Amino acid sequence: MKKVHCIGLFLLLFCFCCRWFTPVADFYATRLYPGIMTALSFAASIVPFSLEEMVVLGFAGAFLLVLAGTLLKKKSFFRWLGKSALVVMWLAVWFYLGWGCNYFRTPLLPRLGIQKQLFLEDTFNQFLYSYTDSLNKVYAPQREPFDRDSLEADIRSFYQKTLPESGYAKLRAWQHPKRPLLNRLYSAVGVTGFMGPFFCEVHVNRDVLETDWPFTLAHEMAHLSGVTSEAEANYWAYVYCTRSQDDRLRYSGYYSILPHVITSVRSYMTEEYFRYWIRTINLDIREEYAAEGKYWEEKRIGWIDRIQSWLMDTNLKQNGVSSGAREYNEVVSLIITMEASGR
Repeated sequence: MKKVHCIGLFLLLFCFCCRWFTPVADFYATRLYPGIMTALSFAASIVPFSLEEMVVLGFAGAFLLVLAGTLLKKKSFFRWLGKSALVVMWLAVWFYLGWGCNYFRTPLLPRLGIQKQLFLEDTFNQFLYSYTDSLNKVYAPQREPFDRDSLEADIRSFYQKTLPESGYAKLRAWQHPKRPLLNRLYSAVGVTGFMGPFFCEVHVNRDVLETDWPFTLAHEMAHLSGVTSEAEANYWAYVYCTRSQDDRLRYSGYYSILPHVITSVRSYMTEEYFRYWIRTINLDIREEYAAEGKYWEEKRIGWIDRIQSWLMDTNLKQNGVSSGAREYNEVVSLIITMEASGR
């Protein structure tokens, strides 16, 4: 048993090296993660349910068993602390080796040699004009549902051509999205999807509306390829959707970043400008957006939502994302920067 724990400590040390030394994290992301992701996701593909949730519930059960054993056998607090530390160690090792060390690699823009665009009002106005015009043009009141198997295959095919060029892992044919077991909980906190780091499984909330499904799936599949930044995962989902010839997909791309565009306009421009701009969006789109907001609000459970938001913000900041949960809104800056570079 001691040898097993020594191996765990060695692996944990490697994870710390990834955090401290970017070249080590780059080595992990390009040389180790593709193989690890392939192996874990293949193992997960054997069963139809989510192994990610099983792992989380299993570790929670391990904590409870350690606590119960300590109380029943009246063992010392330090013995309980030591066993709990071992559980935490293995949880951390699995998380970071399975996917989390990607957080510490060289970010996308420096990797591509692209300078981030600073805010310029004229540039932002040009983006807003183009974005709003495109959003209005692809809107249709009646939209046929997507063939989700074909959609998944199309996203995978698109990413196979684009993401490896930016240093990300190739996706595999057996990596299909799974239905979450705790779906009601995710809806209560507004989580539309997630990529689990323990078995590299993509999950999409069953309550996600048809319009949002392509963007959500593309976002999570970008994470599976090794993208850790939420803004960047939004960017790749936006690129996939808006470059499609299918107006339904293009609408999903433009519509899904609307909350982030709204946040950006409120942040950078005056309230008067915001009121003017929002009226340039098709009234039917504004009504759809308001209805969707009400749809998710009815599913939320306030105190659980606040806890989840705090945990998400803390996790992102602990892993080098200084803006925390606000990073989701940085997709607009990334779109402007990448388009200015000709990408």
